[in-house]
Amino acid sequence: MRSSESPAKNSAPTTTVQAKGTGAAAPGSWTFLSNHAHVLLVLAADPLLTLPEIAARVGITSRAVQLIVSDLIHGGYVTRTKVGRRNQYGVNPDGYLRHPLEAHHRVADLISALGPLPRA
Repeated sequence: MRSSESPAKNSAPTTTVQAKGTGAAAPGSWTFLSNHAHVLLVLAADPLLTLPEIAARVGITSRAVQLIVSDLIHGGYVTRTKVGRRNQYGVNPDGYLRHPLEAHHRVADLISALGPLPRA
């Protein structure tokens, strides 16, 4: 940026909009937590949800949830147990957060900091 340019000219607008009726952020907006964190928090609140139910709560596709759950399982953050024809998920509260800035915090810290999510 040249010294004569103001930073506001090069900045994108930062408005926060919610998608109607979902509680999810509208496309093009940002949130403080990643979709991985959202899925983890939803599973901690309700471990018997199906992938489409998780997708509806987070505001992403079922395929995205499937990939995220797979990441969380392979990372040791979530377990999956078959209960009849459904899956039941368990969250490992002792896992440490992945980013170096938060690596000294456990999953339990994240869950307790944000409080219990409401069940739909």
